[in-house]
Amino acid sequence: MDKLTFKILLLGDRATGKTSVVRRFVHEKFSKEYLETVGMEPYNQYETIDDTEIRFSVWDIAARENFKPLRSFFYKGAKGALIVVDLSRKETLQNVSKWVQEALSFSKKQVFVLVGNKMDLVDQIHITDDELQEAVDMLPQCIGYIKTSALTGDNIREAFLKLVKNILNS
Repeated sequence: MDKLTFKILLLGDRATGKTSVVRRFVHEKFSKEYLETVGMEPYNQYETIDDTEIRFSVWDIAARENFKPLRSFFYKGAKGALIVVDLSRKETLQNVSKWVQEALSFSKKQVFVLVGNKMDLVDQIHITDDELQEAVDMLPQCIGYIKTSALTGDNIREAFLKLVKNILNS
């Protein structure tokens, strides 16, 4: 069996649920307590895809502007990123291109998946599927979007698999 490691980044504005997404993926748990990421938090998860054991080395990157100088160290060697937006906060979608451009400035060979998180907040959603698709169409190397809920676990694993399967095929 082949074994591969892919460095995957979680990017996006503050409080979009990046940490909750990766904790749900790795530990299958959710906490309502909000703790802002300081710098970067690494996680590892193992999955088997088509007889290949994949180690997801997931790096949850802090969003605050004062961490920007540190982020350059974290981007290097990344194969892809999940760009997480909060479906209940339209402004998080407006900053997606900033995250993609920043990531590409340090590592050109990346692919991205746009993740619309918090789909469980049905009555509070302010970002439409059309708006998510428009964002994908404007982003270089973005292969699509997926809506998730870290609270319920809906589509969390699928988001990571979508990204890694594209990396494997490229």
